[in-house]
This record gives sequence, structure tokens and C-alpha cells, in this order.
Amino acid sequence: MRQFPLMVGNGILTLDTNGSVHDSAANKLGDWTTEGNRIKIRNAGGGSDLVDVEWSFNDRNQLTLVQGGQTVFTIMSGTDGLPGFHLDKNRLVVDPDGDRDFTFTLDCLWGLNGDGNLVLSIGGKESVIDGFIEDTKSRLRFQFDDKDTSTFPNSLVFAGQWERVATATTAIHLHFVLEDPALEIAGTPMTLPAEVRVDPLRNHLALVYESKSSGTHRLQFMGSFEIRPDFTLSFRIDDVKDSGLRKSRIEVETSFAFDVVRGNLQLFVGRERTAQSQVLEVGGALSAKLKNGQLDWSFAYRKATSGGQSSVTVATALSFVSKNQSILIKYTQNGTQRQLDVTAKFTNDNFTAQGGLSIVNDPQGRSVKAFVGVSF
Repeated sequence: MRQFPLMVGNGILTLDTNGSVHDSAANKLGDWTTEGNRIKIRNAGGGSDLVDVEWSFNDRNQLTLVQGGQTVFTIMSGTDGLPGFHLDKNRLVVDPDGDRDFTFTLDCLWGLNGDGNLVLSIGGKESVIDGFIEDTKSRLRFQFDDKDTSTFPNSLVFAGQWERVATATTAIHLHFVLEDPALEIAGTPMTLPAEVRVDPLRNHLALVYESKSSGTHRLQFMGSFEIRPDFTLSFRIDDVKDSGLRKSRIEVETSFAFDVVRGNLQLFVGRERTAQSQVLEVGGALSAKLKNGQLDWSFAYRKATSGGQSSVTVATALSFVSKNQSILIKYTQNGTQRQLDVTAKFTNDNFTAQGGLSIVNDPQGRSVKAFVGVSF
């Protein structure tokens, strides 16, 4: 329990972190809270007073209270308490000493800077909290601690939903739309600090980035995943009701190739591959079957973080010829002709082939190889 002085009217009162208000003789006069980011004194005999103050975080991640240009209180960790912070519908809830007997709320505007640190504005005064984004349930969860004590981190979980940044056509960048979009700082939108990739072990989105102050951190998305026939990736992000995260869908247009070593599908963000195209890797199994003169070539993949399999046809309009113990496959994908060579050992008309898939003639200049199992 801590105390601090505050000028109220023509006199100085003492405010306690248990919510009580006292005069200079330690007589209790009432209690206090916040209203519109001002301090509200509720007098025991009735009536109330509103006091103008300023709130901001200092460079030690400590919330400060300023009146008349002077800092009158710094909410910091110590032997008399560990302050706590959380969000309630994107309003900042402050427990000034961490004992849960008294809290107050502040109305903030929010943003993220390029380092992934949280920017907030309280009553027009902007400050930055140095911390990191990390979660395993798709949530925008920002964690930070008091730099002078480095105790367990506080966790701010924002309410809203994810969307893709429309202007990023060659990479996946995600923006968090707050439940009330008016609470976002226009100059520092709630956009993640790095491009999001696909985790091939789970086949869903993941952010992995380096915080300048706290190392590597990961935001893991949960939900379902679909590769559409035109190679648009569709990610559904599940809602988390207890945190206010609403479900959303992220659509990503790609072109495809194959991983050289593992046989996984590699996708390049954008309908046309460029030097700037982000490379995504999707885990699964490539297979091709020849029956009655028709080649069925598909890619089986995990379609949800909770399990379940699906498949996608990798190419359409396929034809083939046999030559020198190999099959030359010609196909059309997205209106572009491709030619591939699948080496195999022939045994009359029925045989099994494994390995050696390569693009031998590609208008886009790729040289791509992958393992493939072919049964005839």
C-alpha cells in the first residue's frame, strides 16, 4: 500500500493505493477513482471533485502521474507491491500495488511501432512501452515488465480481429483491427513488426521476430487452412471468446514450386513471382498416379491445427510421353505451359517410380526439384 499527494481545490490531500483519500491529519475523507482519465474524488459527505492530471509511461515501463508539470506518483514495483496491468475491452486497468483490492481504468489510444513495442496515448500524451508480442492462441498479446525489477511480465490482450494489409502484395503482413477502430493511433497502426510465415509443421500462420530488448518471440495462429485450386491460401483464425478475439479469414494469392530437399510445397506470395516475393512452405506429401492414360497429380496436406487432411490438385491439363525410361509430363497451370521429367524404371506397362521430379523448362526461369512417388 502506497500513498501520494494531490492538489484538490486549494488544499493537498493524500491518496492511497487502496482507493482511500485522507487529509493531512490522516482522517479519511472519501475515496478516489478515474473518470475520463481525470482523478475523481468522491467525498464521504456527498459530492465529488474532478482533478486534471496527466498519465504516461516512462522509459522504465512505469506508469507516472503528473500534476502541474510535476510527477507526483510513479507506479513501480517494490517491496510494498507489484503493480498489475490488464485490458478490459481495450481499456487499461491498473492495479497500483497488485493486491487486487483497488483498480482504476484509463482510456487509451493504441499502436505498434516498427520494433513491435506498444505505443499508447492517454489524454493526448503519447508514450512507448518496451516489451514483446507472444501468444499460442492467435491473440494480440503484448507483455512487458518493470525494467527496474524484471519481475513476471504484465499481459495486455487486445479485443478485435486480424486482417491482411492489402497493400502488401508480395508478403503476408497482418494488422489487428481493434474492437473500436477509433482507438488506433493513425500514425502507428496495430500492424505486426515482421512478415508472417506458414509453419509447415502445423500448416498455419506464425509470426517469429526479434525484439531488440528481449530476443526471439513467436505469435502462433490457430484454426483451419485450405489451398484452393488457383493456389489462393485461405487461413481461418479461430475466435477466443474469453479474450475478445473474433474469428477472421486471411486470403493470400500465391504461385507454386517444390522444396528441393523435403518435397514440401513452396509457394511464392503473389500471382507472379518477383525478387521481393515472400516464400511460404506448406508441409504435406506430393503424389502422382497414372491410370487409363490419365495422370492424377495432387498434394495432400494438413488442413487444420487440430488435425484433419485435405488435398489439392497441383496441376491441370496434363499429358505425358515415355522416353528413355522417363516420363515427360506437359501440363498447364494458371494458363502457363510447364514441362517436367519424372525418371523411373519401366517394367513392361506396369511399374512404380520414386524420386527425380524436376522442372526442365520453365518460362519463369525456375530450377526446382522434389521427391515424388508415382505408382502405375
